[in-house]
Amino acid sequence: MDFYTLAYVESQAVTSQTWGFIVFVAILLALLVLGVQVLRNGFTNRYRDLLVILSLVVVFFLGLEYQEYNRMKTYSEDSSRMAQFLHSFSTDQSIPSEQLAVNSLKIRNGMILKVNDAYYEVQFNPEFSTYTSTRVYKVSPTDRIHDVEDVLP
Repeated sequence: MDFYTLAYVESQAVTSQTWGFIVFVAILLALLVLGVQVLRNGFTNRYRDLLVILSLVVVFFLGLEYQEYNRMKTYSEDSSRMAQFLHSFSTDQSIPSEQLAVNSLKIRNGMILKVNDAYYEVQFNPEFSTYTSTRVYKVSPTDRIHDVEDVLP
């Protein structure tokens, strides 16, 4: 069973997408250079076609970035809610947050919370504002703990 530490959950809330940004900026620069060529040479077929093609590529990338933005926004909200829950559990139970790990990156009913060597099933109310925890026992003794070191290069 995979478990994720609080540090891992918090690191997942902040991710960067540098490659997509670099490609997008390169395409915009190419569009700018091509636009200057079109203005200098007039609307010849060669430059006009390239301008239309690059404009469509820019629109396509804008659509992809908008979709990715919405996905990352949702993912960031889920990660921050999970981090808030783990901090709350840590303070309520007087347990250091380094000893907590959870088997989901998103808050959901029935998730398993690992506290040292004990396991708890967590149930939430419909608004996810309160929770109850019940001690549970595992069938398989192996765990994989994902920590912030797994993410950093």
